Amino acid sequence: MKWQNLLVLLLVTLLLLWGAGEISWREALEIASSAEHEYIALAVGVTVARFLLWNLKWMLFVKPIAEVRFSRLLIILLAGLFVSTSTPGAQVGGEPLRAYYLAREAGIRKSAAMATVTLDKAGNYAAFFTFSLVSIFMLWLLLEIPPVLKLLGEVLLLVLILVALSSTYIRRSDAAQAKVLRFVYHLPLLKMLRQRFSSYAAFESFLSSRLELFMRTLKQISTRRSVLLANLLLSFAMWSTSYLKTYLVFLALGVNAPLPLVVAVKTVAILVGMASFLPGGVGATEAMMVALFAGAGIEGSAALAGILLSRAIYYSFALGLGYVCLLLLRFRG
Repeated sequence: MKWQNLLVLLLVTLLLLWGAGEISWREALEIASSAEHEYIALAVGVTVARFLLWNLKWMLFVKPIAEVRFSRLLIILLAGLFVSTSTPGAQVGGEPLRAYYLAREAGIRKSAAMATVTLDKAGNYAAFFTFSLVSIFMLWLLLEIPPVLKLLGEVLLLVLILVALSSTYIRRSDAAQAKVLRFVYHLPLLKMLRQRFSSYAAFESFLSSRLELFMRTLKQISTRRSVLLANLLLSFAMWSTSYLKTYLVFLALGVNAPLPLVVAVKTVAILVGMASFLPGGVGATEAMMVALFAGAGIEGSAALAGILLSRAIYYSFALGLGYVCLLLLRFRG
């Protein structure tokens, strides 16, 4: 287990221990059970809209290279979401699965299918990166939060900036790309992969042939600026529905949680979940949200009730419906 995973685990444990003393779980469940059904129905509808927007966004990149029905693409998307949510880390495990089933459905190469997934993901990251910078500054200025959480905010902000700078440098430098590729090839975890190739040159040649099609497809799809702009706008809209869903849940409970506060708290909590080794960030995300909402003056049990309901709606789609979609794909296969 890496040191950063241990650090996140320690932080989550401390937050949960703090919550156990400050929050009544029975009271939280009672508050959740008294939620107004109209607002909960709206929250579910907003969640449905989120996945439809996401699918439409992905369809923008699929359409120029393949003919796939919207409904079929949605099944693949939700199946990929199930894998991403149920695997540890930054929710990227479902992307190869999406590319695999898209390639099989449309009769195209996996490299070309992966290019569409990459462009779709790039829009998501661009929107979330923007929300993250704004959210960290908002929490920094508006909330009275413990020093350890402020330190965590500094680390997250630094990591975001370093990732953005390093990605730009690697993309523009052939030498940097070669170094990254050689580093990946010599990773201890990839020992079995190395055994398939006689040398690093053979590995590089194999990967280059796959990357050539991947980059050619990226270039083909991304030449239309209107599509890229639509991808970015839909990415912001998609993330906005996620925040709106949580806001509606708090309204259902009669909790006064301003929408800007919901955006800031949820974004930073998702960042913490991404940094953890827990599947879908479960536990880390919820604990951080409770701590930050408490720092904003929202009663702990009410905050926990809203978070539980909001996450339950999300997981019913990501894990429940996503698993059904994965079974459908395997059954047809």
